[in-house]
Amino acid sequence: MNVSSTRCLVLKTADHGESDKIVTLFSENLGKVTGIAKGAKRSKKRFVNKLEPFSRILVSYKPSRTSTLLFIAEAELEHAFLSLRQSYQKYAGAMYLCELILRFTKEKDPECGLFSLLTWALHALDQGDRPLKIAALFHIRLLDIAGYRPELECCSQCCKPISPKNTYTMQPGIGALLCNQCRSGNTMLTRQLSVQTLKFLEKAQGVSLGHLSRLQLPDKAARETLYTLHGYSCSLLQQDIHSWKNLMATLK
Repeated sequence: MNVSSTRCLVLKTADHGESDKIVTLFSENLGKVTGIAKGAKRSKKRFVNKLEPFSRILVSYKPSRTSTLLFIAEAELEHAFLSLRQSYQKYAGAMYLCELILRFTKEKDPECGLFSLLTWALHALDQGDRPLKIAALFHIRLLDIAGYRPELECCSQCCKPISPKNTYTMQPGIGALLCNQCRSGNTMLTRQLSVQTLKFLEKAQGVSLGHLSRLQLPDKAARETLYTLHGYSCSLLQQDIHSWKNLMATLK
């Protein structure tokens, strides 16, 4: 079989046997893939310090004839994003980004927009941008690319545009807003989104990726956003996002 190559971001790794590693990657042209790196734990050249979580690498691989695993022959490190493994806050933020990719993507379903978004977010974290801000911006954009864009322009029931006179909550099952008048009696909706946060998120949905880092999202608004999008995403996925607790622990 011919050897091919692809640029990837490392989502997670796991030891396999005495010397191998199982690596889950998000590839620029393959999407989410899982490969086995034979002898990676003993490697002094082909894999040493190259298969760490969050790293961007160029891998040479062969497809397997009997399974969905790729055989990873070699890896070339392009960017280590080293600081993401040296700071707990950055690490928790990066883990959250990677788990969202793992949850919302299918095997071998490439999406260039998601690869660019994850690359942007890891760069921003590595350069010192606030993890809560980056996690919130990443999450809102990921939902858009994945086809679950939240509707933030108006109340879904009365259809009135958002107004400073009202407060708003998001219905987790459908990603749509309810104003305080329309949600009267619905005690299940408790997480409020301020009008300021909603207007900011609307802007974040439309701005180009190159300008996304310029948006200034206060920590209070980032927390509002993350709590709301976490509930919405868990409803969509029908499962929890495990790294959420670690990200929220950074607030304490």
